[in-house]
Order: sequence, then structure tokens, then C-alpha cells
Amino acid sequence: MGYLTVFLKRIVYLLGLYSVSRLYLYLNNLDSFSAVSLVDFIEGLRFDISALLYINIPILILLLLPTNLRNRRGYQRFTNMLFYTVNIPFIILNNIDIEYFRFTQKRSTIDFFQLLQLGEDAKNIIPQYLTDYWPITLFTIIQVWLVLKIRHIPKTTISINKKDILSGIVVFLIGSGIFIVGARGGFQLKPIKPINAGKLSGFNNFCLILNTPFCFFHSYGVKQLKAHHYFTKNKLDGIYEPFHHFEGVNFQKKNVIILIMESLSREYVGSYNNGDGHTTFLDSMMKHSLVFENAFSNGLKSIESLPAITASIPTLMDNPFITSVYAQNNFESLASLLSKEGYSTSFFHGGFRGTMGFYSFCQKAGFQQYFGLEEYDNIEDSDGSWGIYDNPFMQFFGNHLAEEKEPFFSTLFTLSSHPPYTLPTDFQHDFEEIGIQETIAYTDYSIAEFFKKAQKQKWYNNTVFVITADHTASPWSINKKYKNKIGKYAIPMIIFYGDSSLQGREDKIVQQIDIMPTILELLGYNKPFFAFGESMLSDKGWALSYLQNNYILITDNGILVNKGEHYQLFEDWDLTIELELEEDDLKKLKAIKQKYNKAMIENKLLYDD
Repeated sequence: MGYLTVFLKRIVYLLGLYSVSRLYLYLNNLDSFSAVSLVDFIEGLRFDISALLYINIPILILLLLPTNLRNRRGYQRFTNMLFYTVNIPFIILNNIDIEYFRFTQKRSTIDFFQLLQLGEDAKNIIPQYLTDYWPITLFTIIQVWLVLKIRHIPKTTISINKKDILSGIVVFLIGSGIFIVGARGGFQLKPIKPINAGKLSGFNNFCLILNTPFCFFHSYGVKQLKAHHYFTKNKLDGIYEPFHHFEGVNFQKKNVIILIMESLSREYVGSYNNGDGHTTFLDSMMKHSLVFENAFSNGLKSIESLPAITASIPTLMDNPFITSVYAQNNFESLASLLSKEGYSTSFFHGGFRGTMGFYSFCQKAGFQQYFGLEEYDNIEDSDGSWGIYDNPFMQFFGNHLAEEKEPFFSTLFTLSSHPPYTLPTDFQHDFEEIGIQETIAYTDYSIAEFFKKAQKQKWYNNTVFVITADHTASPWSINKKYKNKIGKYAIPMIIFYGDSSLQGREDKIVQQIDIMPTILELLGYNKPFFAFGESMLSDKGWALSYLQNNYILITDNGILVNKGEHYQLFEDWDLTIELELEEDDLKKLKAIKQKYNKAMIENKLLYDD
């Protein structure tokens, strides 16, 4: 037990050093953080523990390995040298960000080393950094000196008897348990990631809560985006511009509700398919709505849809934005922008908080309230796998809105139309077998029940509803029209005014990232903002997705497919009829790629005048 105690003492010692570094980072970057509290530092310990346990895996093994070699001076010297070798570089790396954060506004990741490898700049930058920021250099030297003072390892001889063997096994199990829980950051569903920082204290100071080694580990092995240089800045801005400003309009504080339907392929909505579908209620509503005939998702996963729909950020990289190394970038969303205009903002999803990183993203995106399975607090309405069935949860959603302060912005994400496809026992149906179509019908019924309640509320006529899907249920597609490489992105897009004053059918090409600018234009929002999409009310129409190193740009000219620097234009959704490349589409895609990667790499996802 003495060796485990020594290991834990070393971790506690290092936690003290990391906490002091966090304080220095805060004091050196006061303008970058909001008012700090003790909770920020307490929450930071969670991420420090995770990083330090990973760093010190070799030390844990050497100290807990049940062998008498631990009593030998050479073994102890080697253990201490290894301790210094694995910890000192990360202390230095953590302290570099005390000043470097001022320029990047984020904790350094693996891309920091890639930057140093470019050319010979590192030879000049490092000596200059050491002299220009000598207080940080001196601070780091003191911390390294304190680490070098750690030497003690106890001497305990192990005998071959039941007591010592049993004791060794117990210590090993305890040590392993401490490591697993500490490295994962707790007992939650998934190990913590950078985007989880700020759950307790709020996301304004999430970079303060994190530490650089933690961010380094979670970016290692993750493919970084590379900068494109297709166009000069002036030419680039003329082709594609993610900065938007609706001038000469008056802001109308209408309520906004976004309903994100799990796996609601366009294929299942009767109004899009000559009445052949499973959405009786939506079909009736679409007669009184603005309906977009050619809407597409920006991805194929739920985790990719939430940033696209609420913050106009598509996933044009290998990892979803929520789990990528760019998740800690600064960005605005409908929630954060409307909160500044006096809106109450909330997000509802009937699953556990850890599901797909929704809770962490919503906190970062500026949603004031989050409601999930834990807040619903009635496990009897659970489907036994994902969370609360759609109908009771949507009633819960409606009850909250009935008491909500206006104006409000709220988003609800359904879940029942997801494998393993179950329905509540009290839902009356004639289905012998339950699959995606049957659960879509149940979700449509749930929406109808929600609107029955909503129509009685005083806020109803002053509310903009947007109904769309997170992605399609392409693996279960049976309609040949949609059972292809492009059809798997085809989703519904419906905008409904409570007073039914907005109606029509529009055949322009739209996508999920267009929702944010569209809502802001409908509200008459007259401040500049950043969004990768376009307003669906404009004359611009296109849709973009990324999958397995392939970009797909859909325009009126055709479907442009790009991998590396190879580009092909196709006429059909099966991508079999090839056309001659359209220069405008080629420029458009290259410009989007250049702007997107630059914004992600340089942490420039905000409007910059």
C-alpha cells in the first residue's frame, strides 16, 4: 500500500503545480476570461487528474509491480528519472500556453508541434520566447526544480506468502480502479473530452479549466485540417463569404422553435412523395407552411447535425465538430445571439446527458437551459435504451414552453425513430412488426399531440417553427429515388408560422446550415454574424457534405464530387452520368474549403470587422 500512497502523493503534488499554472494563465489573460470562481479551479482538477494519470502510466506500473526490484537503488533511480522525463516536458508545454493563449485563444494541441516543424522558425521563436517572457521562463524553471525534489520511494520486501500476495492483488486492483476512474474523468458514459470543460462552472472559462497536456492527448492521432491557398483574400471574399449582415430591417422578437426529427428521411414524408409516407400530421401542416423541396443534411450522424442546425457549422473533416480538436474554438449560435437580445433559450433531448456530446455542445453554444432524461425524472416513460419516448417527452416540452418567458428560442431533438425501434405499450397501433416506418408514424403522432397543446398557448401565433431531420435513415431506404449516394442526404425542411402567414413551396437547394441565417433574416436580426450557410430566402442555393475524404457540393448545375484535387461533376444522384465541370461550382467549392479550414485552424468562427 505504501507504493500506491507514494504514487498518489506525486499526483497530488503535480496537481498543485498545474493549479498554480492555471492561476498564472488567468492573471496573464484577464481580458480573455469572465469573472473566475473557485469552481473553475475545482473543475480544472478533473482534467488535470485525467492528463496526469495518462502521463504517469509508466510510473504507476513501476511502483505497483509486485517485485523486490523496487528496493534496489538502480530501480528506484530509473523510476525517478522516468518520472522526471515524462512530466517535465508537459509542465513546460502547459506553461507555454500562459502567453501563447493570448494569440490563439485556445489551449495548444498537436498542431502546435506541426507549426514548430514548419521551416526553421522554431530556432528563433523559442529563444525569443524564453527572453521576452522571462517571468514565465523563471516560473517554469521553479516548477521543474520542485519536481526534481521528488525522490522518495519506500523499501518494502515482498515475501512469498498468502498475506503479501493478497495484499499485492488488493493494491493493484485499487490502483487500477483509481487510474480508470481518474483517467476517464469520472463515472459518466464516456471519457471526458475538451468539449466537456465547463459543465459545472459555465463555458466562458472552459479554456482556463482545461490544461494543455489534456488537449494534446485528445488531439494526438487526429488528422488536422490543412490550409488551402486556392485564391488571394480579395478574390476569395468575392466568391464566398460567411459573414452576414441583414441591413435596413427591424428586429421582431418572435418566438422560435426548432424540431429536429430523428432519422426523418424525406422518403417518409408523404407530402414529398405524392402522399406515400408515414407522416399524416406533417403532411397536413405542410399545406400551411413554407416547404423546401430540395433540402439536404450536412452529414449522416446526429452528432453532426446539432452544430449545423443551431450554429451553421458543418462537419467538413474526419471527426464531428463536437469531438474534433476544434471543438474549443469560439463560435456563435442561434442560442448565444438571441440570448443577447433578451431571449430565453433551451434545448430538449430525451436521452442521457452524455449522449453524443449534446449537453456539452449546448453549454458551449450558449443555451441557457438543457432538459434531458435526468430532468424529465420519470424512468417509466423510457424506451429502455435511448431515453424517454417522444410523446411524453414532447408533452413535457410543451408544459415547459407554457411557462416560458417570451421571447424564447427552444430546440427539441426526438429519439424514438432510432434502433432498436420500440413503441410504448399504450400507443394504439396495428403494426405486427415495428421498424423505422412505424416509429416515424409514432413521432408524427407525438408532434400532432404537441401542436394540440401549443395551439392553445398565447405565444403560438407569434412563433416561428422549423421542422427538419438530423439525418436520413438511409440503411432502411426502400424507395429507389432515395436509395443512392445523394438520396441518403435528402431530408424535409419546413418553416411554419403559428398564424399560417408564411406559405408556399420552394424548389431551391437548401441545407441544415442555412437554418440559422434564415431564422435571423425572418426575425429581422440586423447585426453582423458568422454562418457557413446562406439564408433560404436569398437567391443562393447549394448544399455541401463531407464523407471519407470526399466533398459533395450540390447545385443547380449538378453534383460536384471532390477528393484531394480531383473533381467530377455528375447529373444524377447515383453519380453515374458525368458532365463537364462548371467553373463557378469549382470555384465555389474551393473557396468554401479554403474559408472553412482557415476559420477552424485560426479559431476565426466569429464575425470580425
